[in-house]
Amino acid sequence: MKSDLDGLMAEHGLDAFLVLGGVYNNPIMYYLTNGAKLTSAEVVKRRGEPAVLICGDMERDEAAKSGLTTVSRGHYDLLGILEQEGDRLRAVVRYYAKVLVDLVGLRGNVAVYGNADLGQTLAILGELRRLLPGIEFVGEFDNSIFDRAMLTKDATEIERIRHVAHLTSEIVAETADFLCRHQVREQTLVHRDGQPLTIGDVKREIRRLIAERGLEDPEEVIFAIGRDAGVPHTHGADGDPLVLGRTIVYDIFPREVGGGYFFDMTRTFCLGFAEPEVEAVYADVRGCLETVTAAMQPNGLCRDYQNLACDYFEARGHPTIRSDRQTQSGYVHSLGHGLGLQLHARPTFSHLDSNPDRIVPGSVFTVEPGLYYPERGFGVRIEDVLWLDEAGQFHNLTEYPRELVIELQ
Repeated sequence: MKSDLDGLMAEHGLDAFLVLGGVYNNPIMYYLTNGAKLTSAEVVKRRGEPAVLICGDMERDEAAKSGLTTVSRGHYDLLGILEQEGDRLRAVVRYYAKVLVDLVGLRGNVAVYGNADLGQTLAILGELRRLLPGIEFVGEFDNSIFDRAMLTKDATEIERIRHVAHLTSEIVAETADFLCRHQVREQTLVHRDGQPLTIGDVKREIRRLIAERGLEDPEEVIFAIGRDAGVPHTHGADGDPLVLGRTIVYDIFPREVGGGYFFDMTRTFCLGFAEPEVEAVYADVRGCLETVTAAMQPNGLCRDYQNLACDYFEARGHPTIRSDRQTQSGYVHSLGHGLGLQLHARPTFSHLDSNPDRIVPGSVFTVEPGLYYPERGFGVRIEDVLWLDEAGQFHNLTEYPRELVIELQ
């Protein structure tokens, strides 16, 4: 949580941090500024002191909504520096140097985060190292202080995720109703004019349902049928018709408008009926999900649950990523991932011994086993989201039922 940042900075040997970029699609900036609608800003925090938000005067009212101490860029005379230097890079470097000397000092380890152009950031940091030799600029590659802080959610964050979860279940339910309102002709859903209902038609309806609820779809929903359902992250071909009996993988991951909290849910459907082979595979996937979630314990090692999923599938004759790292059939991915301001976050569920992640109290994560057989024309995935509360109780935040067949009139 945010209250852990000073302790995490001490553990990581950081004296301060600098976060760059706007708020939208910049999870760390969103996290620190409480989603204030800023197109460009800097946040500087020295360990043991409050974070400071710096932005242009045009956004001063939005900046005030962050709850942070705010400072105008005019305080550091950015425009004056630009006028004096004539060279934009030199001016920006002088501006950042003034900010850092004022808020951090002349020495220390300063970590840099955020969503900014990599080339520009590299150029700026290279010049800043020359201008401020006492400051060591640090980049964290994995398990950063923000990965660790954002891993655990407070009550407000949980309620926001719950709200998106509820709306997501509504969207999936209305998508199923939309499908059921269409007639069947020659084993295919059709419009009133007899033209086939397509994946593109359904996606347009899903986007409408998402927008209607004040959510956004930045990663684009997966709605894939037949062989495409057998390749986990194939989003579906817009021209494909909705044919009865084929598997449809429906993976939806909307978030709050403005870059807020995500939800993530997958259901696999067959329209009208399912072939016996598909029913058997679906039963294995559902059984795996239920077995793994029943086995989960607070502070359990994530890799143990991925290994349990592999054990379950291998015992039923399915190849897994553990038995064959190159497999493109069977169980081809890890069990799940953390969820929050990022769609994919900590904890991770790789089976590798080097994975240290645990299911800690306060964490929100997906459990999404799947089996994929593109050469046989189908794939199955079921995904729920779990939250482990501070008392050590697991809660399933996914409201939608797990049923394979959508019955049609």
